[in-house]
Amino acid sequence: MYKRFKKLFYVFLLSQPPIARLRQWRNIISILLIMSIPYPALAADNKSNDFILKTELADSAGNEAAVHLKPITIIGIDSNQPTQSNTSILKGRLLHLQRSDTLGRTLEKELGVSNASFGPGVGIPVIRGLTGSRIRMLQSGIGSHDAASLSPDHAVAIDPLFAEEITIIRGPETVRYGGNAIGGVVDVKDHRIPERAPKNLVSGSVESRYDTNGNGTNSAVKLNLGKDWLAFNLGGFYRSRGDIRIPGKAIDEHFIAQQYGLTDIQNISGKIPNTDSESNGGFAGISWLGDTAMAGMSISHVDNRYGVPRGSHGLDPNHLGGLELILPKLNDLTGFEDIFGPQALFPNIRLAMRQTRYDFKSEWYEPIRGIERIGFRYGLVDYQHTEIQGGLPFTKFKNEAGEGRFEIDHHFFPRLTGTFGVQWIGRNFSALGVETFVPETKQHSLGFYTTQQYTWNRWIVSGGVRIEQSRVNPKASELRLRGSALPPIPLPDELKYQTTSFSSSLQRNLVDDLTMTISFNQGKRSPDIQELLSLGPHLSIRSFDIGNVQLKNETMNMVDLGFDWKKERFSLRVNGYYNRTDDFIFQRNTGLVYEIDNEVIRQQCVSKAECVSIFAYDQQDAEFIGYESEFGATLYKLPQGDLLLTLFSDYVRGRFVRGMHGDVPRMPPLRYGIELGLDNSRWNSALRYTRAEAQNHPGENETITKGYHLLTVSADYQMKMGKWADVWLFAKGTNLLNEEIRSSVSFLRNFAPEPGRSFVLGLRATF
Repeated sequence: MYKRFKKLFYVFLLSQPPIARLRQWRNIISILLIMSIPYPALAADNKSNDFILKTELADSAGNEAAVHLKPITIIGIDSNQPTQSNTSILKGRLLHLQRSDTLGRTLEKELGVSNASFGPGVGIPVIRGLTGSRIRMLQSGIGSHDAASLSPDHAVAIDPLFAEEITIIRGPETVRYGGNAIGGVVDVKDHRIPERAPKNLVSGSVESRYDTNGNGTNSAVKLNLGKDWLAFNLGGFYRSRGDIRIPGKAIDEHFIAQQYGLTDIQNISGKIPNTDSESNGGFAGISWLGDTAMAGMSISHVDNRYGVPRGSHGLDPNHLGGLELILPKLNDLTGFEDIFGPQALFPNIRLAMRQTRYDFKSEWYEPIRGIERIGFRYGLVDYQHTEIQGGLPFTKFKNEAGEGRFEIDHHFFPRLTGTFGVQWIGRNFSALGVETFVPETKQHSLGFYTTQQYTWNRWIVSGGVRIEQSRVNPKASELRLRGSALPPIPLPDELKYQTTSFSSSLQRNLVDDLTMTISFNQGKRSPDIQELLSLGPHLSIRSFDIGNVQLKNETMNMVDLGFDWKKERFSLRVNGYYNRTDDFIFQRNTGLVYEIDNEVIRQQCVSKAECVSIFAYDQQDAEFIGYESEFGATLYKLPQGDLLLTLFSDYVRGRFVRGMHGDVPRMPPLRYGIELGLDNSRWNSALRYTRAEAQNHPGENETITKGYHLLTVSADYQMKMGKWADVWLFAKGTNLLNEEIRSSVSFLRNFAPEPGRSFVLGLRATF
């Protein structure tokens, strides 16, 4: 039978004209390429509104090749329908201007988003007061799988320099991404896997910028190669900066006196030592682009080396048990460098991070009637970072993860569209070395979900449900603190969790240009590894972390009401929300301290350099109430451009209810401000003023942060270089008033304020 089929197959091919034979072989290879991707390695990406290039070869009669554009249907969205009020998309000109060293700083101007910094090398987005394991960081639909959710001193392994579009999701669509997305999603789309062939054989972009604060330099290049059904993407970047400059003192001495009872400390003004950083990386991607399908993959790598502000720990020269009487002055350590030098007394803490990822993507468009798309997406991540103290490696964190997604988009009925999907994640985590405060652990999760949307006249009804199972398998049988008299904590062989999440929204076009959206989400999240299994000092963030294996699932119930009004000369966007979270997991400051050298717990610290605060993971019902609002108007249409006005404000209040009545720690403050801009097709400029009020609800055993005034300015100009290239010159100034800003969402706010006045100059060219 096989031989007969093989013979008929060759007869069929040989009977075709030469060009037709080439086309048949191309189609056969295309099918084999799609089928060659193993099932576990297939995962879906977000719905794409790109176009597929469909190329028809010339026939034997000599007809010229023709290129046709075939649009892909965007499921459930009409071009005349308004966007979701709780979803933000940052792209194009605005994204280029807002790009910064970290993802958090890039997004900190967005409504409802703050930046949890840990020095200039770390910036993690905070959405509506939530961060860590409640916010999923995605790279083109697949998780970043770094250690950012484990600790606030760990950087997100996604570099904004390659971002083509950043989507912030707060609404019902978060159900697609699992329990770790109940607070929101940040999806950075960089198109490393090509989704279309370039218009020209070679295209790309080059960008370079310079930051006066810390002499920071950023450079990146991206190339798009290909033609017809084959496309390549290549890119690389390099970033470097020195210590940041600040307007006042690095350490908040009032906080040290209040928290540790110390009044005699060493402080520094004008800059924060050990905040320099250097990073580089690159990627390569390849795709086959067929008539109705595509398949591609990419390989990327990033290295990031950065320091965290000093003062974390080390010997205190004022409390050396009598040795201070024979020590020379700190600026004259001749003969004592190896014992009492600056690195012995106050060792620098550096982090050396690296990540290698392999991403795979395959999509099949309209395979049968009623099915719009079948998509597979898979990512393999090899992540590790080493914490280096005084030049010596102390602790190495490793995370090896694989995440897959398979989705089917349907349109079986005229008014009903939706998605069915499955997502799976496998993770091997370890933290080995001197400061091992989390044991080696395996974590697995499997989730099934669906989102559906029904459109009728001016109404859009959306809903979704997700069922997820996860398990945590620690390799250790108990948690024991090395060298301590504290009794060990026994651990089970396996911790299992099951969660069910729901989402729904109702969108109504009240009039042609006014839309109301109301949504309700009930999301559940199982505890993360560090929340369950931590025990030990984490010196880079000045904490002693205690996990809790008795933690239960936390349940978030959120109601969101939004209005979006768009006219020719003005627009208004308002969102109000109420979030009641049962069994909210948080780190409670116990008020106790842990002496590192003596390995004992005390009520009060004897030496600033020898002890850290003790934080214990706990659960308590909490509620969050907040809003986001933005009004934009075109004041005048001038010959030089349009004069634009923007008013904005956001706020969230988090507090515990039932039993423990207090404030949720590290909440962002009330912000409001105004922006004036002048804009035309060639250039634009903007002056922005933001007022942040004092955060008078800091949380138990935390300190109040003062309010501040933030003034920024930006401008860019586009030059046409014929038909071959476009060049943008841009500049922006930040913190022009040189204010001392201590961010209430930052763990390190009392040891490292935000950077002082800075100016960024840059150039970007596309060709």
